[in-house]
Amino acid sequence: MSTYKDLKNKLLSLNNSVLSLIKDGEQIPGITERSFESWKQTCQGIEKQLGDDTVRVAVVGPIKSGKSTVVNSLFNGDYLKRGAGVVTSMVTRVRCGDRLRATLCFKPWESVNADINRAVVMLPSVNDLSDGEGVDIRDAETRKILSGVLYELPKEYLIARDTRNINSVLLSNYLAGYDRVRDIVTDQVETRHFEDDDFPRHREFVADDRLSVYLRDIQLEINSEEMDTSIEIADCQGSDSPNPMHIARIQDYLLVTNLIVYVISSRTGVRQADINFLSMIDQMGILENLIFVVNCDFNEHETLTGLRSLVDRIREEVSLIKPDPEVYVFSGLFNLFRAMDEDALTAKDAARLTQWRSDTDFVAFSDEGTRTFADSLRHKLNKRRYTLLLQNHSERLSIATAGVKQWAATNRRMLAEDEQSARAILEKTRRHREKLTQAGSLFKSTLDGASRKLKKDLKNDIDRFFDPRSGEVMPELIAFIRNCQIDLDKYIPGLTAAEFSNTLYMVFQEFKQSLDGFMTKTVNPRVMGFLKKQENKITEYFETIAGSYDVMAREAIVEYQKVMKELGISAGTDSQNPIKPRDIELIKQQEEISLPPAVFIMNYTGKIRTEVIMRLGVYSLGSFLRKVLRRQPDRDKAGEIRALKDGITRIKQETEKSILFHFKNYRENIKFQYVFRLVDAISGSFYKAVLGRFRTYSDDIEGIKNAIAGKQVDKEQMAEMLDTISRTASDLETEIRTLTSGIAFTDG
Repeated sequence: MSTYKDLKNKLLSLNNSVLSLIKDGEQIPGITERSFESWKQTCQGIEKQLGDDTVRVAVVGPIKSGKSTVVNSLFNGDYLKRGAGVVTSMVTRVRCGDRLRATLCFKPWESVNADINRAVVMLPSVNDLSDGEGVDIRDAETRKILSGVLYELPKEYLIARDTRNINSVLLSNYLAGYDRVRDIVTDQVETRHFEDDDFPRHREFVADDRLSVYLRDIQLEINSEEMDTSIEIADCQGSDSPNPMHIARIQDYLLVTNLIVYVISSRTGVRQADINFLSMIDQMGILENLIFVVNCDFNEHETLTGLRSLVDRIREEVSLIKPDPEVYVFSGLFNLFRAMDEDALTAKDAARLTQWRSDTDFVAFSDEGTRTFADSLRHKLNKRRYTLLLQNHSERLSIATAGVKQWAATNRRMLAEDEQSARAILEKTRRHREKLTQAGSLFKSTLDGASRKLKKDLKNDIDRFFDPRSGEVMPELIAFIRNCQIDLDKYIPGLTAAEFSNTLYMVFQEFKQSLDGFMTKTVNPRVMGFLKKQENKITEYFETIAGSYDVMAREAIVEYQKVMKELGISAGTDSQNPIKPRDIELIKQQEEISLPPAVFIMNYTGKIRTEVIMRLGVYSLGSFLRKVLRRQPDRDKAGEIRALKDGITRIKQETEKSILFHFKNYRENIKFQYVFRLVDAISGSFYKAVLGRFRTYSDDIEGIKNAIAGKQVDKEQMAEMLDTISRTASDLETEIRTLTSGIAFTDG
């Protein structure tokens, strides 16, 4: 059976042959570039799109489940850093290449400082050093003050909801890593490559949170034959990461993936964090792309029977989210150790490998799981590509080749006629070309009207979904902000006027982390799921109307073919495949249409802190006067507590206002930069497909006649050129039909 790579290379070869044939036709005297323009564009588009046919696989799962080990095992080598920290936020993308190569992209200073300025909002002493223009980490005095402020923060405040405060960790890492990256980071996105023997050096940046915080992106190229060069496998951050921004970045990547591999460790089984993440995937509307890997640790299981029982339980638990789940079981670490050169293993790892190999039952069980997983992965990835790429492109190439053949046959027939007969043929074909042109205009007008109606419906759907009062996310989000409770009891013991700013900062950070978590776990999945439904609505709409347009096109073409046949000119046969809109995922990729990122960055201001400190002063003055006048007993820290509560209220008010502003802009971006662009792109693609059929049968045939009349070329020489083009096109048609049959067979 032919592989995708074989079929793709054959298609590219045929495409180049058609382009070469078009070039030959353009050399004929009297021929303008317009004669072959659309067919050339078709072939050039096929060439470009086959070069960009990336298929993406996301490997996700909780921290320490063995995701990196599984990815390493797929490439038969220890390339990705295993057991990296939980603070790093990159999705590490891996592809096959002709050499070992790690490409690291660093954030520019603007992005670094933007992260820091968001992290230091309401941090004591920071407003004084920034002069209202924001903090710049490149300033030595700024770094000194930030370090001092972080050191002074009470350590018990650096834990919020059982996790470390994300912003304090972020600041600490930026400060600690500054000296190492100061000569790398610039005002632009800087790229560093580590190749061949230097390849392992990329781990220094990935494994060290103090350095990885400066990275924007990382891609590895591995000289392995295990994967096709156009397959990208991404090792994602842990699905139970305490940083909501990490989850948001995973969500962004999941939206462009073709397959999701969820890794579960046999040491832990399915945990609540797994159920939560899988439910999120379900809400995003991408559950159909999900398969499971149980990464088994041989040392954790006494018997194979016990492991099988665990797998059955895992299958039962995940089936609550995805019915009839595909679950594959193997040991990623065993596969990795076995694939590596034993000299590269540590003594401890070599001993483990020897022990595991002796347990033949576990080895046989893991090998069977590895084989079935590899077969399934290969089938799923290739099936999508056969269906969405090769079949589509072979059909388009077939139409272009038929057009060139028809052009040559028509002009050859014209050469055989005397001037009077040629003029009659020319007049008759011109009238029918005009009919095809009118049919194309009618089709365009009807399609534009349908698109306008669809856009109106989609606009109403989007406005309803994002409505602040009755929509599906905004009322709940606003309620969360208003009702979010901060436990002040743990802050009161250390709450003094002197420490008030520190306390306000930590309260603010706890609220912000809670809101970010709600956004990524509840709001983002619902928004993405809604947009997935809108995409399906667009696809179904165009598929519904495609049938009637296909009939319209075929009727016009059949009438033209009939006329040509009556004139003694072979018009060929139209493709039997129905004209239909192209796949939405292909169009998004080729037109570079993508969703606005899920990472929602709230820009708070230090104005809140200034207001709250002023209120504290007022409350403190009132407390002092009451003491002096002895009008009522002073309650311990009453002024500070009241000011802190006022601060929380003010924070919530600004947050709600900012949220409403953000989602208003987000809603409009969704409409005009994503959904409406998608409608236009699908409509345009559909129109071009129909126009391509019309173009095959309606080319202008006057050019050659005028060239001969002007003595630019000999009539017999012209006939020979046209016969050669016609024969070559006919041979190419046969090869394309054979290729198309091969694609259909392989796909089935």
